[in-house]
Amino acid sequence: MTRWSLPVVLVVGMFVLLAAPRLVQSAAPEEPAAAPAAPGAAPAAPAAPTAAIAADMPKLNLMWPDEKDKKIWEEWVGLEMGDGPFRSLYKPIPMQMYIAPTRHYIRPDMSGFAELMKKFKPDQCEECHVEVTPGWVHQWEDSVHANPRKTPYHAQKTAEIEKVLGRSINKVTCAECHGSSHDVLQMPYMDNACGHCHKDQAEQFVSEKKDGRPSHYLSWVSEVVPPWYVENYRRGEGVSQVGCDICHPEMQRCDGCHMRHRFDAKEARHPETCGKCHMGYDHPDFESYDMSAMGVVYRGTHEGWNFDIPMEQVVPGRDWKAPTCAYCHMYQGGGKWAHNVTSKGIWRMGVYKPKQRNYEYKSSLKDAPYGINVPPLNRVIDLDSPDNKAKRAKWIETCSKCHSPRFASIYLNQTLDELMLLGWQKTDAAMAVLDGLFKDNCIVPDAEHRDPFWVGDKMADIFGPEKLGPALYPLFKEKQGYFPLYGPILGTGHHYVTGPGRPNNVELLLEEQWFGAFLRSYKGTAHAQQDYSWWYGWAPMLQNLAKAQDWAVQLRRIKALEDKAGIKADGYLPSDPIIYGHTEVYTQGHRPMPK
Repeated sequence: MTRWSLPVVLVVGMFVLLAAPRLVQSAAPEEPAAAPAAPGAAPAAPAAPTAAIAADMPKLNLMWPDEKDKKIWEEWVGLEMGDGPFRSLYKPIPMQMYIAPTRHYIRPDMSGFAELMKKFKPDQCEECHVEVTPGWVHQWEDSVHANPRKTPYHAQKTAEIEKVLGRSINKVTCAECHGSSHDVLQMPYMDNACGHCHKDQAEQFVSEKKDGRPSHYLSWVSEVVPPWYVENYRRGEGVSQVGCDICHPEMQRCDGCHMRHRFDAKEARHPETCGKCHMGYDHPDFESYDMSAMGVVYRGTHEGWNFDIPMEQVVPGRDWKAPTCAYCHMYQGGGKWAHNVTSKGIWRMGVYKPKQRNYEYKSSLKDAPYGINVPPLNRVIDLDSPDNKAKRAKWIETCSKCHSPRFASIYLNQTLDELMLLGWQKTDAAMAVLDGLFKDNCIVPDAEHRDPFWVGDKMADIFGPEKLGPALYPLFKEKQGYFPLYGPILGTGHHYVTGPGRPNNVELLLEEQWFGAFLRSYKGTAHAQQDYSWWYGWAPMLQNLAKAQDWAVQLRRIKALEDKAGIKADGYLPSDPIIYGHTEVYTQGHRPMPK
């Protein structure tokens, strides 16, 4: 590799950070007594939210395989420390109490509820909360939890749960999930609540870890370990990421899809429920589905569909006139559905480099994953691997419920796959442009005279040579993040954190080409929505590549003129002290000054 292609290791290498932890942190609803404390009342003493639940419910261990991981992700620290490998570098915003309650939740001061506590006994949760939080109570009253035998199907499922628990269930009340006392109030998540009654579904959900990220099971891990996330906190802008925080933790708990306090399976079967997260700039899943032929049929006919029946009982074309997100993505093959949406995931949201069939990468992409041997960063998509062949068979089986197997096979093998392989070739072309510009010193300011890679001053010490590997570790140790970083996957941080001189326009064009347009084309093609495939996806991807190539011509012309005139243009832009003034990068003089 050239001097400047080596740092591209970070494109994939930074996901070493994503691979270090193997677990997720749960999120939770607001506390059942979320009313203002009495004026002037002293704050309640912090208390961990994971106090003992009902005595007859043994502690599960679905989310925390070993004590080391449990300490990193579950051990309560209040708001004095964050999560994941960078946990000591930032303090979370107060909203994190609800997003990661086992780690950050601080129990509210209850003195303002003294009169209510006198009026209602501990077993009168509903009577009290219909005054304090009526919405929760009315939602619960409409739920299967309030009436576990509301249909013959629910009565059967309730009987199965009773057999597992060894006791009868008349109602699933507040105490079943939150505990029976405010003194030991807990915020429910899969291990301490949902999984006790819904163990099969919880284990299916956890089974996603076999496929690694991206997955619902590992969504919180993927949130807190990217370095741009922590860098935003270090510059005092952590609250700007509340949109990310709201989306990722929702998929680590059951109420991301079965929304509180109804927890309705029927609601979770509607595409709109998935669409509240699966939409937007880089993954317009819902938009492309909604405007596809499938979505048009759904919108025109779904009011007459029976969403109360489980998907195993749905007769496609009769009960449901078109496929939904849940129907396709939860299908496991063989007529079975489960709470696992990665079992058919071949392209893994399009973010991992594929092995090409009749093409050789020409840019520094050819060396990915650059010797890193930490899952999933060492992943290169092999369409013909045994695992992917099995997934492809299930993919075709799913589509064949409405289409012919021949049609499904042609669409997957000779349409979607070929488009993805070709799209990565276009990304390779854009990478080659940047490789050349950095190699020939055409990027001004150069990497040593602009803001460094996010948390670059801490990377080597936090991860060490074992995780960063023999190429990256000495580079971070020596350069402290002052070297070029661009391309899939890590350059996506250029959308989140910018600094003087970084990213250069060409770098940003590459990221918009790959992270935005290419992924939109992928989603549009996967859902057979023509405009997302072409006009919102492929066409702007080509346009961004053309813009990057044009910028390269202009930058080379400028450098040639400066060289001929003997001008040394370092383009130095000092780090803004508002952004970096409180970090060691700024205060300890690590930043190289222009010569």
